[in-house]
Amino acid sequence: MKLKRLKFARFGYILISVLFYISGLYCILSHRLGLKESAIISGIILIAYGIIKVIGYVSKDIYSLAFQYDFACGTLLIVLGLIVLFVYARFFEYLSPGLGVLILLDSLLSIQTSIDARKFGIRQWQVILAASLVAGTFGVIQIVAGSYLTAGLALLAEGFLRQCVVLYTVPPAHHV
Repeated sequence: MKLKRLKFARFGYILISVLFYISGLYCILSHRLGLKESAIISGIILIAYGIIKVIGYVSKDIYSLAFQYDFACGTLLIVLGLIVLFVYARFFEYLSPGLGVLILLDSLLSIQTSIDARKFGIRQWQVILAASLVAGTFGVIQIVAGSYLTAGLALLAEGFLRQCVVLYTVPPAHHV
């Protein structure tokens, strides 16, 4: 059962990375979505990401690195996703800086993951650290001066960070 949850969580993180890539490219190339459409898409992605994080947390990966903070973060993402879905109009002005805060928080936790990965002898810890620093930088920029371009770049960086963390710290199920 744990192996199935781990496999699902690993696949889910890769899927979320792809969704971040698509969302980031869309923000960069076109910003034609209205408030309601943006809220629906954002809310669904936040809820899905939150569910995947909680499943990752209970899957107990081999190093307990990739998912070590995911219960609290996943629960937060689910709650925020529900808020965005149901009361988006009242919080619209906070969505852009909120995206930056979430990416900054995730990057800071991933910096700690990279440090722990180094202790475990994972050679790619530096890639995780670099991706964390890049994503965190774009998170700060999004908080301070958010635009569609910076949101897109932040989402691309976050997608790459999530992909690096899961690929380098969670072995495929057949290697466990």
